[in-house]
Amino acid sequence: MSLQDATASLTSPSDVAESPSTSGDERPREETDGSPCSRVASDPSVLSARRSAIQFNGRPPAMSNSIGHGVAPTVTRHIRRHPRRPPYMFDPTSDIKIKWDLLLAVCVLYTAIVLPVRISFGIEAGPFGALVEISIDVLFFLDIAFSFRTGLVDPVTDVVEYGQRRIAVAYLRGWFGIDFASTFPIDRVATWVYPSESVHSTVVLKGVKLVRLLKLLRVRKIGSMLAKVEERVNANQSVLSLVQILLLLLFLSHLVACVWFYVGKEDISSWSYSMGYMADDHHHVLSLQYLSSLYWAIVTMTTVGYGDIVPKTKTEFTLAMFVMVIGVVFFGYIIGNITSLVDNLSASGRMQSERMTLLKEYIISRKLPKHTGKQIIDHFEYFYRHRSVFDEEAVLGNLPPILRDKVVHHVLKEFIERFDFLASYHHSLVTDVAVAMQPTFCLKDETIFHEGEIAVHIYFLVTGTLTVVKSVAKFERVKNLATIYDGQHFGEVELYHDVFGHGVRVSSAIASTYCQLGFLTRQTIESIGNMWPELVEYFRQAANSKVFDPKGILETAEVQPIDGMTHAHASKIAPVTELSMRHLGHRSPTPETHDDSSLLHSDVEAAIPQSRVGFYRSSLATPLQNNRATNEKKLAHAQYVLHPHDTFIVSWQMTTAVAVVYASIMVPFRIGFDAAPTEEGIYLDYVVDLIFVADMLIHFRMAYHNADRVLVCDGRKIAQLYLKGWFTVDLLSIFPFVTLVKYILSMTTVNSPETSAQFLRIFRLIRLFKLFRLLRLSKVLRRIQSAIQLSPSIERLLKLTTIMMYFGHWNACIFHWIMLFEEEHGLRTWCTEYFFPDDVDPGLCSKLISSDERFVVSIYWAFMTMTTVGYGDIKPYKFSVAELIFAVNCLMINSTVFAYVVSGIIGVIQNHNPSDREYKAQMTDMRDYVRDTALSPNMSLMVKRHYDFVLTATCLFPEQKIFNQLRPSLRFHVASLVAGHTILSIQMMALVDAKYKGFVSFALFLLKPQLILRGEHVCRGGCPATFMYFLVEGECEQKDHDNIRMIHEGKQFESYAMLASPDERYRTQTTVTALATTCQIYSLSLSDYKYVVLETVCASWAHIPPVQLPTCLPRYRSIWVANWPKPLFKTIF
Repeated sequence: MSLQDATASLTSPSDVAESPSTSGDERPREETDGSPCSRVASDPSVLSARRSAIQFNGRPPAMSNSIGHGVAPTVTRHIRRHPRRPPYMFDPTSDIKIKWDLLLAVCVLYTAIVLPVRISFGIEAGPFGALVEISIDVLFFLDIAFSFRTGLVDPVTDVVEYGQRRIAVAYLRGWFGIDFASTFPIDRVATWVYPSESVHSTVVLKGVKLVRLLKLLRVRKIGSMLAKVEERVNANQSVLSLVQILLLLLFLSHLVACVWFYVGKEDISSWSYSMGYMADDHHHVLSLQYLSSLYWAIVTMTTVGYGDIVPKTKTEFTLAMFVMVIGVVFFGYIIGNITSLVDNLSASGRMQSERMTLLKEYIISRKLPKHTGKQIIDHFEYFYRHRSVFDEEAVLGNLPPILRDKVVHHVLKEFIERFDFLASYHHSLVTDVAVAMQPTFCLKDETIFHEGEIAVHIYFLVTGTLTVVKSVAKFERVKNLATIYDGQHFGEVELYHDVFGHGVRVSSAIASTYCQLGFLTRQTIESIGNMWPELVEYFRQAANSKVFDPKGILETAEVQPIDGMTHAHASKIAPVTELSMRHLGHRSPTPETHDDSSLLHSDVEAAIPQSRVGFYRSSLATPLQNNRATNEKKLAHAQYVLHPHDTFIVSWQMTTAVAVVYASIMVPFRIGFDAAPTEEGIYLDYVVDLIFVADMLIHFRMAYHNADRVLVCDGRKIAQLYLKGWFTVDLLSIFPFVTLVKYILSMTTVNSPETSAQFLRIFRLIRLFKLFRLLRLSKVLRRIQSAIQLSPSIERLLKLTTIMMYFGHWNACIFHWIMLFEEEHGLRTWCTEYFFPDDVDPGLCSKLISSDERFVVSIYWAFMTMTTVGYGDIKPYKFSVAELIFAVNCLMINSTVFAYVVSGIIGVIQNHNPSDREYKAQMTDMRDYVRDTALSPNMSLMVKRHYDFVLTATCLFPEQKIFNQLRPSLRFHVASLVAGHTILSIQMMALVDAKYKGFVSFALFLLKPQLILRGEHVCRGGCPATFMYFLVEGECEQKDHDNIRMIHEGKQFESYAMLASPDERYRTQTTVTALATTCQIYSLSLSDYKYVVLETVCASWAHIPPVQLPTCLPRYRSIWVANWPKPLFKTIF
């Protein structure tokens, strides 16, 4: 359910209640006094349904403090107020008034359609039609009377007012004139006044009939009437908009057609006479007159312009030009809106598709391996299935606090109810936690986090079970420490434990089953904790309740309630023995005991503690993870079912896809052209049918993954799923109905050959069910996409091209099928007109022209129509009702498809290579800035060179946002691939990331690239020290008063700038100059370091020693070590 749906379902007046307030010093009362808030305080089960709220901007309202120290705010909401309705007055928002408006809308539509036809084609109403139209006039008069007795809704206060004088004045100044003019039966009055048939009377009556067109003015009221209905019906707005566009096109074409024929019938030299539509020697004359007029209107408005019907008189030329202008404007409107409307038929699907397209572009841009790209795609597909793809933060931020809480508790009810400990906290705290939670999943035997990784996240297990393990290098094995069950959280020890909260994982977590999880970063928890400090305190108590004693026993203790509140969360973690303190992380170093000599070694690998990291990684890289799919296959094969990832299944799906494509092309061709297959075609058809039959049998024995990613191998469940799904369509697509009908007809002698042929033609249509198999090609296409890794722009272009090809082929088949139908009735067709234009009766075109030639001509007409080229050499026969009807519908549908394709191709061109597009846009902005500021040529060149380097060296996709939404283990892996040739080429960065895996995923967004040319200064001595530098490529010279040294690739300098306290007012002691032609340097600013590293990501790394002191600053080495550890220096910098 989307947030919009939830909002609509939670805003009924019945939900509005008021809660008593107390002073700000009182705690929430435990006793129940009948108000919703008191029920929440006394009954945690009601907490998820009824909660009061605080301000969304992070500050509690004046009447409330933090949980346990505040009071429930008064629940208020702005609602429409309905004063007492006077007698014989109508509420404009009542159901009766809305139903009345719907009835009037139907009457207006009837009038708008029928009235122009009556006037233009001279068709008078019969007895029943006259009765209907008189009844409609009566309803319109009643509506005028009711409008004087209907209340007004104030647009500002939303109050319904019933002042009769105000209502009358508002209506008389508004719709009264139009309603009266469109309702008064002036034509009937004129008939009574001029009952004779004199010439004067005829002219007057003809003019009076045109006055009846004033009734069309009521069409404007349909919009307001339907708007009221849309408020009550939660329909897809894109569907409504698309339907409105098509209906508007059809209605405008209808009006233009009526006007076109009305003008044409007045002059014998007009188009209607020249085309022969005014003669009475044709069947269905009126139908031909209307269809030909409608056909010309749509051909003109869709800019096709066959040229078969053209204006002949001055009036017609003028009208045609006017219609052309309308057509260009309207067709442009369709092109501009059809793509977004079609894509928005599923708004969430469209937005998810856009997000996934961006991710695919990012994967290609970063040149990530295919398996890693697939992991990213799988993660975000799961992410958007469990969280809204809409801008949830913006939607919730615009809601009142109380409504916001209710919406969140409704949308995320399952998650909130899963964790018992949330029931003890203020509902607004729960809202903040639930909204900030990032969903993810782990497959069986997959590692959630590794021992030795940096610890930045706390995890919440929604479903499944997992095991916490510890590597024991001495015995070369892993120890099971605990089992985590659904409804529990884990990972807080390394963040908030008083002894082991160093920000480094002391154990690993492996999924025992398929697990659904949520995770919060430390930054998010601290941000929420700024307003709800009890949340941080809870995690601190939870972390310290898991005690590591010197004997190595992992004990758990129940977290005590905070501020006397009850705590419903009971730990299920079982204690496990044999865990030594020396395996649980770092001790807090002291200046006396700290020794960083090993870290000063030039070989990075030598500085990594292999006993803790190396064995751990090898021990956890077990065959269970790599062979999980193999184990599932063995399980499936043991129960005599096929695994969906079997090599045979993959090959079989490819084979079935080829058969589906063949059937989707040949079945319409065989039906539309009544073409008998060749001998080879018959065998090929049999092969395709056998493939479809075998595919049905395989689906009865093919395992599948359920919603929990668990492989289902039970044959009965597999069969039930298939029978409820595609079985009926598959059966209808392969059942030999035609063969069965042939056999039945051969056994009977009652039917004539013509009747038998008609029966066979009808039953052949059932074979079109094979086209539904096209919808099942999505799995195969996803496999192809993941294997080839095409650009999303190319995928989109191929999709649009395929749509055009299929629509063109199917339209050609239908166009020819109608021709065969007309030939059976002895009528002239488009085929005869094209191939034998001068022959009056050449015979059956289908017998004289080969099917190949007729197919080429038919598909040529289909593409000529779809692309709005409209040469006019092939066109529907002017006296064929069926062909004109199909042409009208084909023009409307194909113009819409063509508009969708054109606008889609425009989008493909605009979105092709988004990284390059963003690069060009930012470079253009930079050039405009340089030109506007009138920089010198030399300085402008330097700015352009550096800006170009920065844009080239950084990712122009929203990479940080993508990383923040990835599950941590995948984030760390992707970061190591992305930074492999840049940041990880820095010796210190490589050392740190090797020792504390995942560090580079955060440092990636802290370091800023710089390009320094030969002779340019990186930093000057004596300047304020606000940056630390890392040399990635090139060579620099570092000079101070006493020493000169060379800085080579992979080294850092000015490290002390990150360590110095503000009171020290440290300034750079050296001047660094580039010696190479170009030097690529990454810089870390002090502000970024403090804000991102100290305050958010690594705030608990207070006891990790520094590394690699600059050898050119020996005077500061003693200061550095003596002052260690410093509060502001909490990372390895």
